Amino acid sequence: MSIADVMTVKIVSAEPTDSVAHTIQRMVDEDVGAIAVCEQGRIVGIFSERDVLRLAAVSSSFTSRRVDEVMTRRLFAVAPDDDIVAVAHLMGERQIRHVPVVEDDRLLGIVSARDVMAALVERVWRSHDEQAHETALALLQRSH
Repeated sequence: MSIADVMTVKIVSAEPTDSVAHTIQRMVDEDVGAIAVCEQGRIVGIFSERDVLRLAAVSSSFTSRRVDEVMTRRLFAVAPDDDIVAVAHLMGERQIRHVPVVEDDRLLGIVSARDVMAALVERVWRSHDEQAHETALALLQRSH
């Protein structure tokens, strides 16, 4: 199964110059755990719930900062035809919950750990796929 089969195609994005407060409000309004930060149609970062928690832990006055000052810049993007098990391994090894799906520098969607886990569980249930089973167990163990 390719990652394109499970990615979220509804892309919620922010501009690098948007405030953290505005970006958090977009996350709440759109009910997403991460927002793609895009500049001229190209993803330049990602801002997630983890970034919010990290900021809140060091300062209570972070909401007026620009999102490009605090976003995650080091992205691990995947291609739409990448195998879901390989992407699950990447997410588990790097301890990341949201991965952009990119083709030719164009953001196609975002896949979350929840999307991947649901697909792996479905795959295990349908076909008794041992590799998917082991990968799902490994992801669950790392999330604690």
